[in-house]
Amino acid sequence: MGPKVSCAAEGLLHGVVGSDTDENGWTRPQRFTAGQLKALGSCRAWHPGLYRQLAAATAGVSLQFETDSSNVWLEAQMDPMPRGSAAMVADVERYGTGVTAPYDGFSADVDDVHLPLALPDEGGLVSFCVDVAEAPEPGVQRLPGMGGASTHRVTIWLPCLGGCEVRSVMGDGTFIEPVAERGQLLVLGDSIAQGYVTCDPGLAWPCRLAAQLGLDLLNQGVGGQVFQPGTLVGMAGAVRPEHIVVEFGANYRFEPCQAGRVEQEVRTYLYEVAATWPEVPTWVMTTLPHTEVAYPNHLRSCFAEVDGIIRRCAARHGSMRVVDGSALLDAGDLARLLADGSDHPGAAGQAMLAERLGFVVAARTEDEPLRRKRALSLLSRSGEKGLPLVETLRRGVGEVLLAQRGCVLLRATDGMQMLWATNRKLARQAVRCLGGARVTCLLGSRTTAADVARELGAEGCEGCLSYSFRGVSAPLAETSRDIRVLTAAYEGQILEHYAHPEYLEPGELARALEGGLVLGGFEDGRLCAFVGEHAEGSIGLLEVFEGSRRRGWGQALLAAKVAQQLDEGMVPWAEVWPENEASRSLMEKAGFSCAPADGMWFIS
Repeated sequence: MGPKVSCAAEGLLHGVVGSDTDENGWTRPQRFTAGQLKALGSCRAWHPGLYRQLAAATAGVSLQFETDSSNVWLEAQMDPMPRGSAAMVADVERYGTGVTAPYDGFSADVDDVHLPLALPDEGGLVSFCVDVAEAPEPGVQRLPGMGGASTHRVTIWLPCLGGCEVRSVMGDGTFIEPVAERGQLLVLGDSIAQGYVTCDPGLAWPCRLAAQLGLDLLNQGVGGQVFQPGTLVGMAGAVRPEHIVVEFGANYRFEPCQAGRVEQEVRTYLYEVAATWPEVPTWVMTTLPHTEVAYPNHLRSCFAEVDGIIRRCAARHGSMRVVDGSALLDAGDLARLLADGSDHPGAAGQAMLAERLGFVVAARTEDEPLRRKRALSLLSRSGEKGLPLVETLRRGVGEVLLAQRGCVLLRATDGMQMLWATNRKLARQAVRCLGGARVTCLLGSRTTAADVARELGAEGCEGCLSYSFRGVSAPLAETSRDIRVLTAAYEGQILEHYAHPEYLEPGELARALEGGLVLGGFEDGRLCAFVGEHAEGSIGLLEVFEGSRRRGWGQALLAAKVAQQLDEGMVPWAEVWPENEASRSLMEKAGFSCAPADGMWFIS
């Protein structure tokens, strides 16, 4: 049965900024504005000839429609593969990663089912069909469920390594109708964004991510590209994305480059993104894991500094969130995840990258104050086990990275994070995609702690006890003692006498002193003991100098610290190692109660 209905492909295009149609009805999709194409081919570009070729590729472009047909045909003509794409294909074949031809073509999604790669036949038709009565002809793909009077939503993905022209979509049903455009995900990047070595244009990570977000995709990935200022010209009025992903950086490792010049370019480019779409959440990726077997870093490259440059420049803009690219692919499994033995994810890598990036976007799309508010709501019924994190949140410490049912992750400082989890799978995802601190304090079960430790590559986890003070007034203290708030002038003495300076992060003590959080005991005008707070708000830093011990200073300073925190409306709490009998006894004498054991774990 042949075609009964047809529709011009031009009216079905998604993921373009325009298109050119000739007198014979052949349409060439355009994913860059005329101004952008001019900039990509200008003298400011690293490789203008290459960029012009790859900008013609139809990466992320699709035809979307509804139909009651059981067979669908697309008239299409594929361009010759550009030299940049051909060089990548040669790498794949040279390094034998198991990826085989064809490397590009057309694929389709029908409702929720993805169909594999298809190529035009000798007559220039790409066919997708299902026929329960007869087996399909060789090279013809099935559309599951097509037939009868059912209506299906169809998305046909166009090639990502090169360009193509399309003319009409035909079917053997009664109608083919365009699908309305949705909100848009804009992806700005290099060959990793363009979809190199996906071998199926519909399974490239930008396509998968757009599907997760329920958005259409505009993919402006260009192989070989770097942060090039001026390449967003004409985009302000043409595109109104709901999310933006910026993925550049890998190509700095192949050529000589100076960190100062790169930082200027990154800063200017990200400024242009923020100025063009000031209110749009923008996800700026640092570079992905790679191998140097095929292509070692250039000796005069500043690649080692690129991630730091990206982080600094993105931090200047409130609309931008930095995504740790190293967490998006498992560095220990690159032989399986990279299809070219170098930089480009294959099918498994594309799926992992999209899933993890989607998790990050879903977790952090809301503003941080809303995540913090939801975190407190989720923890409101957690009892004593959740109290340390509740109190840390109430103090306004750090940034809430994730607040979902079953898991809350707080980056308390650069080197320390706190994780409350009842959902083991979510906990693993959280530390894998969002974590990265040197020390993790986990509030949860032993099995969850073991999971998180494995995910972080730690040898194990160490249990800790959590003590809290629930009284309405502080323990009675001797009023005759000389207890004062310490200033920065005492930092040296504190570091000299503190038994565990390794517990302090750089700058932590200085910040505590500046905030008036360290109290000191004095005998004859000389400092003889001190107590303070760690960055997360727990009472600690308790030390009594030799010669002043067994005189009640520990009890007195603890009582004074409790009084200070109660005056500020906080619930005093502390972390105590189980083997520290002296501290446990001190806490109990002061009226602190211990949370159930096996509820707090430190992983480092």
